[in-house]
Amino acid sequence: MVRASDLKAGMVLTLEKNLYKVFHVEYHMGGGKMGGLVHVKLKDLKSGLFIDRKFKPEERVQIADLDRKVMEYLYKDGDGYFMMDPESYEQIQLDKRHLEAFDPFLEPNMKLTVEFLGEAPVQVIFPEWVELRVTSTPPGLGSLQDEVTKPATLSNGLQVQVPQFIKAGDVVRVNVATKKYMERVKK
Repeated sequence: MVRASDLKAGMVLTLEKNLYKVFHVEYHMGGGKMGGLVHVKLKDLKSGLFIDRKFKPEERVQIADLDRKVMEYLYKDGDGYFMMDPESYEQIQLDKRHLEAFDPFLEPNMKLTVEFLGEAPVQVIFPEWVELRVTSTPPGLGSLQDEVTKPATLSNGLQVQVPQFIKAGDVVRVNVATKKYMERVKK
């Protein structure tokens, strides 16, 4: 159990027998007789719905005891996504809701961290960025190198806007959350 004032984004809480991931925490100071409050935005890991909760700073909340395992992505089918433990070769099937948001970036044999509560997978932790190869992009305009972007198609089929100096064959880093170009990867 931790105090509500110690909550941080990314923690997983157990409230009313459900698991919630902490997305945002804001501390509001109280004035006079009014005590402070901790405003927390939570995501229900079962339904995917967001809720807002308020706690007193000294209030105790239960942190879920999750085990983490690095697993290898194998493939997906109509029922879900299949992952393998690279040490024991044991395979598990994840519900679609676990990896749908990350689907455009999945590649066979990609390593992802999966959190488990007992034997049940609870969530997958996505990397902040991925590196992808540019498969096609028009030639750059030399005079507008720094001001104007151009479209580029990446190895996973995603189209992003990139600077003029990027050419086919370059490897670029893309932010997973925004699906936007971050930088060119130096070889």
